[in-house]
Amino acid sequence: MASPSLDLSGLPQKAPLKSGKKLRFADVAVTATAKEFDGVYRNKKYHTADFVNTLDRAMNAGVEEIMLTGMSLSDVPINLAIAKSRPAQCFITIGVHPYHAAEMDEGGTAYLEKLAESLRAALALTPCPVAAFGELGLDYDRLNHAPKDVQVRAFKAQLDLFVENSWDLPLFLHCRAAFDDFVEIITPYLGRLPRRGLVHSFVGSTAQMQKLVELGFDISVNGFSFQDRESVNMVAAVPLERLQIETDAPWGEIKSGSEVAKRYLTNASPLPPSKKRDKWDAACMVKERNESCTIERVAYIVAGLKGITVDEVAETAWKNSVNMFGFGLA
Repeated sequence: MASPSLDLSGLPQKAPLKSGKKLRFADVAVTATAKEFDGVYRNKKYHTADFVNTLDRAMNAGVEEIMLTGMSLSDVPINLAIAKSRPAQCFITIGVHPYHAAEMDEGGTAYLEKLAESLRAALALTPCPVAAFGELGLDYDRLNHAPKDVQVRAFKAQLDLFVENSWDLPLFLHCRAAFDDFVEIITPYLGRLPRRGLVHSFVGSTAQMQKLVELGFDISVNGFSFQDRESVNMVAAVPLERLQIETDAPWGEIKSGSEVAKRYLTNASPLPPSKKRDKWDAACMVKERNESCTIERVAYIVAGLKGITVDEVAETAWKNSVNMFGFGLA
């Protein structure tokens, strides 16, 4: 995702050394319901659904925990089925992404009731597969999905639902090009968010990140966070005790030719073999499609930007994610 022409002057120049041990990771953002994992690209079917293969590659790469992002009500049964099939590795979020705010707006009270019923039912399962409430928030970069007023109503409606039910869960939050409105809307709820939450896939300034941390939230970064100098500086400044990492697969691929990759991935592990989508092989990654097994590359770039070891990034991010989401381990 990072631009090949990104200026890295003034940032640490050395690539982090290779770790002397097997690193373990929690990938806190993967959209299993994305069309790409069903083999569909630009509305054309190229291969069979293969998300289960990505889970195997993830485990081989040390990704012991994966959080499956809930984008809308229709995602719940799909993500639940995956979590039930991999109860030690996969956990889910339940909520409505700002891209899907219009369907919540149109569905009204009935939609919210179904959302609450779905969450209550999932919370009653043993083992419990629910790690967070969300994904909820604002995205003003993609107003073609839902206009601002509709997104704001959906955000507030979900926050109201959450506090009314007193769910003991962290929030899984989205904030893109909407920082001021996001902070204004969520601030009145802070006293009723017992486990705060994570602002995932964050792209923004250091000052914005610091404000979110001040409000009590963790920050998660991925390939999108390395695409411009402002966000790169922000990543370098995220306090380690509030840092989590993710791939945001199937999106967020870190291109090998990008400046951050060329500078900081010298000692990263090689990725599994990959093939083009029309040459699909169950044993291979699909070119230009991201997946969880690449998360080590996020850790190496964060370590490089901070001038610390990849072990420190991986271990701290793992601890922070387990502390917040549990994953049956906390």
